[in-house]
Amino acid sequence: MRRATIHGAVREDCAILVGIWPLYLQQRYPMKHSWMMRVSPWWALLIALLLLGAGQISAQDVPTQPLRVAIKPLLPFVIYNDDSTYSGFSIDLWEEIAARTGMDFAYVPLETVTEVLDYVRDSRADVGIAGISITREREEYVDFSQPMFNAGLQIMTSTTGDDPGPGLILQFFSPTILIGIGVMIVAVVLVGHFVWLAERKNPNFPDTYLPGVGEGIWWAAASLIGAGENMPRSIAGRIGAFVWIVLGILLVAYLTADPSAQNTVQQLQGSIGGVDDLPGKRIATVDGTTAASYLRDLRLLFVPLESIEDGYGLLEAGAIDALVYDSPVLIYYANTEGQGKVQVVGPLFERQDYGIALPTGSPLREVIDRALLEIVEDNIYDDIYARWFGQLP
Repeated sequence: MRRATIHGAVREDCAILVGIWPLYLQQRYPMKHSWMMRVSPWWALLIALLLLGAGQISAQDVPTQPLRVAIKPLLPFVIYNDDSTYSGFSIDLWEEIAARTGMDFAYVPLETVTEVLDYVRDSRADVGIAGISITREREEYVDFSQPMFNAGLQIMTSTTGDDPGPGLILQFFSPTILIGIGVMIVAVVLVGHFVWLAERKNPNFPDTYLPGVGEGIWWAAASLIGAGENMPRSIAGRIGAFVWIVLGILLVAYLTADPSAQNTVQQLQGSIGGVDDLPGKRIATVDGTTAASYLRDLRLLFVPLESIEDGYGLLEAGAIDALVYDSPVLIYYANTEGQGKVQVVGPLFERQDYGIALPTGSPLREVIDRALLEIVEDNIYDDIYARWFGQLP
């Protein structure tokens, strides 16, 4: 406001000088340039009025009434403190803008982006600031300043996976494994009978049924792990033993490979490294945000949340697999309260800019844009950014 007042005062002084210029000429040159004296007063009056009008317009760029600034909680952009004060990146940036332009203001605390935009659209608030993405749909009913922050979407997952032990144990009781074990038991019994029939005339092998079949079954089972003794000596027994050892190796390989393959597939299906891994996963995001619109465009089902804080709890409890939201918000939580519990994965996608929302046609847009440019040029923006996110990349 101080700058606008100075400019207005300068224009008023110029108008006064232009207005008294004809009187000065008349006193200085009383008999000369009579034609000039007849015309000059009218031109002087016109120029003075124009200067005074220009000064009045410039002074109106900055309102004299306190602005209503709508905000919503969004770490680390807007933080509602316990002592009824506010802090955060957006708060620091706005207060720097207000200080440079001399604007008085009062915060209007709200809870969602939708509420902030509704207040601005209906002129219940003069400014809306938090982490508000500039989109084509929103531009239809509010204006935005030039971008104040470059952002995008990312994915957050839990760092603590489920205990694989119970899953692996259950895999050994799957129908495939049970059938394989049954086939192996039958095969061992049959091979045991074959060995007894082939080796019953061997003096080192029992010739009666039960002792002989029992010895054959023991050899057939032990040979699967390479511990078989008393190898058959007859030609038929040796041929049968060779065939059994080969088939046994294949059978054991099948039974051990199936759980390993299922476990590998489960791990691959459970890992999320980007947007392409989201189909089929339990996803959540805040409803009414650009993240929600993005997921709907991809026809991905998601759990609608009231706030991003609700999503952190669901993710850490294992109720969802992934949380999709604004990258700087997720990174801030992962590096602070969520450290060791959650992680941000995959590259940045759906790049977007944050802006300050204004009623359509608001004269404050140019004032705020000029202040933002000055803050960037003075490197004050870098200082505010470093305060909340570390040094600029």
